[in-house]
Amino acid sequence: MAKISDELDDVQRRIQAAREAQDASNQNVRDALTRLEAKVAELETIINDGEASPEVQAKLDELKSAADDVRTAAESADDGYEPPVVEPAPVPGVEGEPEPGSVADRQRGGF
Repeated sequence: MAKISDELDDVQRRIQAAREAQDASNQNVRDALTRLEAKVAELETIINDGEASPEVQAKLDELKSAADDVRTAAESADDGYEPPVVEPAPVPGVEGEPEPGSVADRQRGGF
């Protein structure tokens, strides 16, 4: 059987690997947004306040789609992981009074 310190070191390495993966993912999203903002700024320099030409509209549509893709990627970064639900500790009741948190307990949210 392995020493507990070796096992704890392994857990720490796994935590660090997860942290590095998260950091890399976040950096990739930030970089994608920076590139999109640069493209928007570039497009703004050639657009006047008139109607968008078909070429400009195609670029706008492409930018919208790319922004939606980055948003989807950012939102899905934690898909599949939900933190465990921790129930609050029970509040001890007082004999002769309504149970804490019950409907009859008007001081703790009862009706």
